[in-house]
Formats: sequence, C-alpha cells, structure tokens
Amino acid sequence: MDRECRLNLKSILLVEDEPTTGSWNMAVDDALLDSSLPQDTAVLRLYRWSPACLSLGYFQSSKDRETHQESMATDCVRRASGGGAILHDQELTYSFIFPATSLSSAQISGIYDLFHDSLISVLQELGVPAVKCIAPPTVDRNDQPFLCFLRRSSGDVLLHDAKIIGSAQRRNKTHVLQHGSILLRQSEFSPELPGILELVDVDLTSLSWVKDWLEKLTLLLQCQLTKHSLSHDQLKAAHKIEIDRFLNPNWLHKR
Repeated sequence: MDRECRLNLKSILLVEDEPTTGSWNMAVDDALLDSSLPQDTAVLRLYRWSPACLSLGYFQSSKDRETHQESMATDCVRRASGGGAILHDQELTYSFIFPATSLSSAQISGIYDLFHDSLISVLQELGVPAVKCIAPPTVDRNDQPFLCFLRRSSGDVLLHDAKIIGSAQRRNKTHVLQHGSILLRQSEFSPELPGILELVDVDLTSLSWVKDWLEKLTLLLQCQLTKHSLSHDQLKAAHKIEIDRFLNPNWLHKR
C-alpha cells in the first residue's frame, strides 16, 4: 500500500443498508457518486442483496451471461465499475466514494490496497489466513473467466489460492467509486466458488466482525465514521437513476 496516500478527510459518512435489489443497490451508489459531496467528505456504504443478483462488469457483454447457467435464474444488473461478473448472494458488498481531485493515480490505487490490507488484518485475527495476490498469472483479455472470483489481479485477497475479496474502481471528474465484494460462503448460484466458510470453516455471515474492520479502517484513513442516512435529494436521484439506468434493458444490454 502507498503509505503516503492521505485523503485529508474531515468525515466519512457510514451508510449501512438492509438487503435489497441489485438495481437499487447500484442506483444508490451512482447517486452518491454524483451527489455534491464536500471535498473533505467520503461515503462508506455497506450492503447486501435480496434476491440474489448477478452484476456484470461495465465492459462485459450481456450475451456472456448465457455461459453461466447456474446464475440464469437470478436478477441481473450491469455495474458502473469494471471487472468480471459477480454473483451477489452469500457476500458483503462495500462501496467507498471519495474525493480524488488532489490525488495521483498511484494514490487512488493506494485506497484499493488500503481496504484490502485492513480486511486481511481483521480476517487473520479471526483465524482466516488470508493473503494478498502478489504475482497473478498472465491471461489474455479474451480468455478471462466470466466470473470475477475466478480471475486473479494483483492486490486481490486469496485464501488457500481461492479469491475471497476483489474490488474495482470507477472515476468521474471529482470522485472515485470503489466497489468491493467479500465472499462469505458459497452460493447455490455459483457453486464453483467456495467462500470463507467452505475454505476454513469460519462463519462470518452474522457480520459481527464488521465493527472491528471499521475500527481498522478509521485508523488507516485517520478519520472518524459518522452514521448517515440518505438525504431526500439523494433518494430522489437514486430513484431516477434506477429507472433510467439499472431497470432499463438498454443499459443492461448496451454491450
């Protein structure tokens, strides 16, 4: 991690949402990214998905979904961030929206590492020997697996050589949206992917460990968390984005 990466934040707004649909989850993240956040404020959002949902990476072809029959019965959305498809079911998703106008590309990438380092630390304390992927194999872009958790990138979090945490970023002119997924246990809709429970018999689905993770994050980011509920304007924007984008077949099938 780039230890010189400092966001100089006054506050991080913590949004903890109940499980909900894929289209709403994606719309809220986009609304937060587009909202007029002060340059000294970031938003950390923790959420889950109900019902189970497959999210395509921004650049993936919607036709590729047909290659994964196990997930065809689930909802499907297209993320605003890149990478491979993710089956959101037995996992925890986070999004982190932070100001980036004064940061270099290396510093922005450092936030990716910061989150993964903090997760590795708390998992190791819970008896989960997670490690960071240092030297992923070189795979031609056209040969990448459909599912994100079958891919390997530098910085991914591995457990017994299985990927359990991956993240991706999307930038606009002033802010960065970082998406991350933590695979807690295996889903019936992606049986080829073992989760933490299957790999080391540690059940983290209660999310009681999240408090310790947030404490580590606040130390690394040198900033306190403040609980936040979406404002009227943010909710209004999210509803419009959901209708115009994430419930719109043209967005899903744009590629």
